[in-house]
Amino acid sequence: MRKALSYLLAVGLLTGAATVHGGTGHAAAAEGKLQIRDIAGENTYVMSDGSMWSMVGGNRLVHTPGNVVQVSSESDSEFDGTGVTQDGKRIEWDIAQAPHTVNAAESGFKQAAGPYWLKTDGSVWTREGRVDSLDDVAFIGYGNRKLGALTRGGDVLIENPNEYGAFKKMGTAPNAEAVRAIAVCGDKVALRYDGGEVVVYELSNFDDDGRIVPVTVARDSVHIAYAPGDPTDILLVARQDGTVWRTGDYQDRWRLTEQAAGLSGIVKTVPMPDSERFYAMRSDGSWVRYDKGTVSDIEAPSVSRLDVSVSNAKPFVGDVLTVDVQETYTNGAKLKVPAAEARIQIQKPHLLRLQKDGTLKAAGVGETEVTVVSGGASKTIRISASLRNNLKNAKQSNGAVYVPAQSVLRALGGTVAVSGTSLEATVGDTALSLKAGDANVKLNGQSIRVKNAPLADKAGMLIPVSLLTDAFGAKVQWDDKWKQAVIQFGAAKMTVVSAETAGLVKKAAQGSLARFIGKSYWVNSFQEWERFSKVTVTDVVPDDTGSFVFVFKSGAGRTLKSYPMNSSFASTLLTDGTYFLNYDPYKKYKWPESVWKQIKAGQVSRGMTKEQVQFAWGSPSGKSVTTANGKTIETWVYGNFDTVAFVNGKATFVMT
Repeated sequence: MRKALSYLLAVGLLTGAATVHGGTGHAAAAEGKLQIRDIAGENTYVMSDGSMWSMVGGNRLVHTPGNVVQVSSESDSEFDGTGVTQDGKRIEWDIAQAPHTVNAAESGFKQAAGPYWLKTDGSVWTREGRVDSLDDVAFIGYGNRKLGALTRGGDVLIENPNEYGAFKKMGTAPNAEAVRAIAVCGDKVALRYDGGEVVVYELSNFDDDGRIVPVTVARDSVHIAYAPGDPTDILLVARQDGTVWRTGDYQDRWRLTEQAAGLSGIVKTVPMPDSERFYAMRSDGSWVRYDKGTVSDIEAPSVSRLDVSVSNAKPFVGDVLTVDVQETYTNGAKLKVPAAEARIQIQKPHLLRLQKDGTLKAAGVGETEVTVVSGGASKTIRISASLRNNLKNAKQSNGAVYVPAQSVLRALGGTVAVSGTSLEATVGDTALSLKAGDANVKLNGQSIRVKNAPLADKAGMLIPVSLLTDAFGAKVQWDDKWKQAVIQFGAAKMTVVSAETAGLVKKAAQGSLARFIGKSYWVNSFQEWERFSKVTVTDVVPDDTGSFVFVFKSGAGRTLKSYPMNSSFASTLLTDGTYFLNYDPYKKYKWPESVWKQIKAGQVSRGMTKEQVQFAWGSPSGKSVTTANGKTIETWVYGNFDTVAFVNGKATFVMT
């Protein structure tokens, strides 16, 4: 069973969680077209797979998974009701909550009627607990806020209007074991027998001795249901000939007086609050709505559109892709489907692997189609996976371009086995058998002759790129500028560089940064390196992200590397005195060793010059200058509120 997601409610229903249009949660639907199994009100359907459609908040469609077999509307509202599941659990819903289990630890329930549930042991329950005054019950019914029951012994019971929680016996039904259904409304209880007979008990219909007189209404019924009416409640009877009849008013309340026009093949009815309107199920499982003589089909909600997206349609090999699936239904609902529970078909599984959690992992370079099937609809998307890092050892020989067999075939998602100078490889449905120096190649068991034979090389076997075109349909180009082979499958590609490529790329990437190579600098403040130590730039190395790393050699001969930085910052790093000085500070400033020691420790003391303070603390956030009594007072304030004041260029006040 496939499941769809929407808004997650607090309580789950059986095997899943309730869902609402617009959020994330859980919903279910079987593959193929579902039918409506039961109806409890407008837009409240039990589907043939046991899931439910209902409403939350009066305007949000809810699709809830489960195995519901029967539901009952609790009141005149379409927004609340109860039901039971195939495994005997109780469910309920209301205007604020989607269908959910009531005390999931309990089971053994077989029927719901209004706010009541009947257990297989004959006990009757509400949400609050067991109804003590009822026992050994075979059927329950609910209508017009009254509960009726038939016991296994045949007692016909109705809630006592004069005593809360008590039940009045209306009579004893003969042959009670043949009763197949019950319908209740107000002070009336109707029983349907397996032969089609319908018998009605009514509190107000009694003989001279006060005994209620049962009345036979029909003898050929297949279903009965009460609808509240004015002035008389109406009994709807679906008959064996597929027609639907209704009882009349007053003295005709026990007679089928009117046939619902335009209906045929009906096996079940579900009344609406208005007795002139009801739902009806045909023998083929389809449903119609009867509205004062007008008959209209009820469409079972089905997927009208499937939207599928992936986190990256052009990933690199090794990337994991998430798949988002959304179903749009004919009733307007939009439900998210967990990818792990949709059916995902991959055209070339050696390029893209389906993980247990529904994610996809790019396993090889190439293009493949991914088809997602959900709710009877499907959507296909194309994934183009490329290689993030370049492969090595491409070369030109005798006018032909060669690439390393093992690394390239594995990058295509293949498996490779090498024995001496022979190689066996499988890439998807394609099998290759090669031998170095032999122009005869086996492709899927058939011998073909290639123009350029595979080569034995110190890096392993090299194959001509023409073989990739013949065997896999690759488009291969030799980039003479960078001395590299570019292998493409549509939008997917990988690059195989030669021994010359790195030097060409580095030279081009360095550009103007090459001017720093060979120059010496003194560290001011950079990566916690020793301050004022001398370093010399030995290289500027580009990486595959477009950033650069400066490589230095210290005075002691150690190799030091900067963090990666973009080209604009790299151009200013060695020209901004904040980081590096282009002079030896010890030679420029003949300060005592004690002062240099304080500067390196980041300490400032009275008597220091402005240059010394700036070396120790850096540039201040703000400065102010005043003149008094022929003295110039300059105050520096730092971002951490450290303050130093200079009188005639000497620090006379320090606050930290």
